[in-house]
Amino acid sequence: MKKANYCFVCSKTNSKGLHMTFERIENMTLAKFVIEKEYEGYPGIVHGGILAAILDDAMGNIKYLEGYMAYTVEMSTRYINPSFVGEELQVRAWLESAQHKIVKAIGDIRDKKGVIKVRAKAKYYIKGKIEE
Repeated sequence: MKKANYCFVCSKTNSKGLHMTFERIENMTLAKFVIEKEYEGYPGIVHGGILAAILDDAMGNIKYLEGYMAYTVEMSTRYINPSFVGEELQVRAWLESAQHKIVKAIGDIRDKKGVIKVRAKAKYYIKGKIEE
């Protein structure tokens, strides 16, 4: 399987994508980002589906950055506070558990004051190593 290169959230080659860069620190992935008006739902508010996609990618990248393909099996998302267009946000995701080929992860999106905007939990199926 070839390495993914057109991901909506993290690819640099997808002209309509978010072009996010995830960094791995120990068992956590992190990324700072700002969402522009093209991805709003209600006026001035970031669309919830965009935030869910960012969380899914952050949690999936826990294993992806180790060189594994991680397919989403299940994900639940809780929206706590609105996220505003143009607001600086940070997504964090960390490993909750890993058993056989199933990985459980938790993630959140916060503003720069640390206020939680969205929380998510997900399960991923580890397909195998990424071939370059």
